[in-house]
Amino acid sequence: MLGRLRMPSEEEKLKLLIEDAERFHGHLGPFLVIGIRMGRLAEKILFVEGKKNIKLQVYAKLPLLTPFSCILDGIQTTTKCTVGNQKLKVENSQKEITAHFILQKPDKSLKVTVNQKMIEELTEKISKGFSNEELAWETAHMPENRLFIIEKQ
Repeated sequence: MLGRLRMPSEEEKLKLLIEDAERFHGHLGPFLVIGIRMGRLAEKILFVEGKKNIKLQVYAKLPLLTPFSCILDGIQTTTKCTVGNQKLKVENSQKEITAHFILQKPDKSLKVTVNQKMIEELTEKISKGFSNEELAWETAHMPENRLFIIEKQ
C-alpha cells in the first residue's frame, strides 16, 4: 500500500528556500532572508506558489549597497524573477526598501515595504557583532506584521 505524500509545512518550505538562497548567494544573512520572506509573501498573497509560466514582475527599490542589496538575491531565489530574465527591475533608494510585485492576468499587485525600525535594529545588531546566521534565523521567524508594511493593490 502506498502512503500518502505529506505536503511540507510552511516552516519546512521556508527552511528549504533559505538553504537554496544561501547556496545561490554564497552566505546566509538577515537581508537575504528578508528578500526570501518578501518573495514568499507575494507568492502566497498573489496565489502563484508553484505555478509555471506566470506573468509576475517585481520592481524593487532599495539602497544598492551591501547588506541591503542581498535582499535582491532572496527575491530572485524565491520568485524566479531575475535581473537576467528582466522580470526584476531595480531602482536605487537612499533609505526605503520596497518590492512591488505585479501579476498580470489577473491584474493583482502587492507592495511590500520593510519596516524601517527593523532595518535599524538589524544594522545595530550587526554593528554590535551579532552573527549573520543568528540574525538570519531570527529574521526568518519574525512575524510578518513586525517585519513588513503590506499593501494589497
